[in-house]
Amino acid sequence: MKRDNLRRLIASVAALVLIVIVIWVDVTTTIWQELVILSGLAAGLVTFLLTSLFIDRFIQRAQRRRWAPVTRLALTEVLHQFADDQHSELTKGHIEPRRLPTLVESQTTHMVLSSTRGLRATVARERTRLSTVLGTWWNFLSATPGTDDLVRHIADATLLFDRVRDASLELDTALEQRGVPHADEQSRAALATLNTEVLACNSAIAGIVREINSRLAADTTTLSQEAQHTLNRLRRSPQ
Repeated sequence: MKRDNLRRLIASVAALVLIVIVIWVDVTTTIWQELVILSGLAAGLVTFLLTSLFIDRFIQRAQRRRWAPVTRLALTEVLHQFADDQHSELTKGHIEPRRLPTLVESQTTHMVLSSTRGLRATVARERTRLSTVLGTWWNFLSATPGTDDLVRHIADATLLFDRVRDASLELDTALEQRGVPHADEQSRAALATLNTEVLACNSAIAGIVREINSRLAADTTTLSQEAQHTLNRLRRSPQ
């Protein structure tokens, strides 16, 4: 964020310097009167810089203020889907992200296979929850300034769920081949890969929760009573 602000500041200063140079040349010389084509290009450049660097930002800030309550509603609903309901208190800002369980190597083959089936069922439910909320708010969030990275991170999380599912299937295949030479080594490697994918998925979810929570903490907008009712209806709807 700081790097983006620095680049934006440098671009604004450079644009102002260029605009000042164009105006100074116009005031002190007659070059724009003699070179009509160049004067038209210079005027177009100044208009472009003013529009892209200043006017557009003013319009975006106005739109952001106008839609701030809806943005907060969307972020709150997305956060609710990522939060562990039993250990989180959204109104107090305490958010415990949902986590996928890792598997223990010391379990028997039957227990591991049962755990992978349970893990895939959990992944399917979590992916459905995520896809539902993302499909509901995708168009709005993608059109809201400043939420591009967040939407991309949420979309990336769905791919991580797929990788966990695929890794669990690979572990099942390795376990079913026990008795074949080097099968134990393959199953241990597959288990380690699965746990790595699970930890990566959990880390991504925790990062999204922190990002949304920090945005909401910095947002002074309060939801209207009608918006609160809408949010409660969404939460009560079947997942």
